[in-house]
Amino acid sequence: MKIFFCNILILLSVFSSLAQANDQQLSAHEYAARTHENIIEIIQTQNQLFEENPDLFTKLISDAFSPIVDFKRIARNVMGKYSKQASSEQMQAFSEAFENSLLNTYSSTLVEFKDEKINVLSPDTPQISKKKTRVNIEIVTSSSTYPGRYSMYLDKEGKWKIINIEVNGMNLGKIFRNQFYSLMEKNQEDIDLVIEKWVASV
Repeated sequence: MKIFFCNILILLSVFSSLAQANDQQLSAHEYAARTHENIIEIIQTQNQLFEENPDLFTKLISDAFSPIVDFKRIARNVMGKYSKQASSEQMQAFSEAFENSLLNTYSSTLVEFKDEKINVLSPDTPQISKKKTRVNIEIVTSSSTYPGRYSMYLDKEGKWKIINIEVNGMNLGKIFRNQFYSLMEKNQEDIDLVIEKWVASV
């Protein structure tokens, strides 16, 4: 499971410079193909910063991810049916908790997986629509190669956003949703309590 989450978080780094290139109106595949080598290089050269200043390391990651990953939409999908009974304040609180948990996990595990490579594959099927697409990739480690896929959409500002990731057949959104549902069932569907427990589990 740890390897799965590490792969997910490494995958997110592929898109951390897309915002800067967005005005060129590249496709999602072109974004990934153009930037992933530079981002992997950054990962390889910034590992020491995690030991020297972990807070700064996490902030740098947060600043890079925020424009690219739609944490609010992912968090809403994770909450699933419970999002309908949540207040706007609870939705915001869980979105922040979810984002922080992902970034903290990323920060603590990134240094262990600096030698991975990510190959962005050419599209093998037509784009779902003008505003939705899937980007197939492969994650190459020293011992194996894992297939992966990003689900992305084009937001109102014309920026591609990640809303789900699959790695080696495992679906990030479903895994986190199952975790959230389990916490709700164990805590009498108390959303505030579940958010507290989510934060505490990081």
